[in-house]
Amino acid sequence: MSLRKIVQNLIKTVDPLATLLDVAHVMQHHKIGSVFVKDRNQWAGIITETDLTRKAIANNLDFDTTTCFLMSSSLVEIDIEKSVNDANHLMHFNGVRHLAVSEKGEIVGVISVRDLVRYSLENPDGPLAIMDEIFQPLTVLTHRDLYTAPDTTSVREVAKVMEARKIGSVVVTSCGEPVGIVTETDLVRKVIRYNIRPASLPVGVIMNTPIIDIPISASLRDASRIMAKHRVRHLVVTHAGKMVGIISIRDLIGMFSIRDLPRFFAAEVPA
Repeated sequence: MSLRKIVQNLIKTVDPLATLLDVAHVMQHHKIGSVFVKDRNQWAGIITETDLTRKAIANNLDFDTTTCFLMSSSLVEIDIEKSVNDANHLMHFNGVRHLAVSEKGEIVGVISVRDLVRYSLENPDGPLAIMDEIFQPLTVLTHRDLYTAPDTTSVREVAKVMEARKIGSVVVTSCGEPVGIVTETDLVRKVIRYNIRPASLPVGVIMNTPIIDIPISASLRDASRIMAKHRVRHLVVTHAGKMVGIISIRDLIGMFSIRDLPRFFAAEVPA
């Protein structure tokens, strides 16, 4: 199936001189994780929640900083006639969650990792159906190096951990017990959006609670459904009632890509 069926045609843009506060406002208002940057009639780049967390909050930048200093200057682009699998592979191998979709050389929309997961859930012949044959796939996908922070830790310190470890979430604890989770989305929509100083704000104030978890014996379809239902990108994985790791929406896309690699490369070989 071509990307025409799932592409989002309403592209949200900001000017290169827009501030990080402006970007966070657009992200919060439209419930999106990235904004394209457009300089007059030219596409200048993209700025994401990851950029705002790892480049701005972690490095104590002023939120009046202009977007042009933090944006990624090149868009990862895909033609609208390409397949969902092609988009899947492109996201996975470039380590991104958003693609610019073009038609006849012109950018006409955007596709996100959420769009791919939604397609997989709705399509009975999609990647999730193929992956159902794998026994306990979460055992393979779960990241065991789960990072935690006491609820008194500052938001800036948590952002620094996210930057250093290249992760998008941290589990928050109180008296050594897990009580919540904080993500890049929280840092953008609850901190930058309201121009709160991250160095003095305890992470416990903005964490999400209760923690949304999933047993390690569950299927990829179960994980995808829970993420879609709660509109989250991370799930804590449990075994025998204990927290053993975490899984992200990007892990799901990576699993689909790896599973499909033989056919992907075979399709690229000229007849």
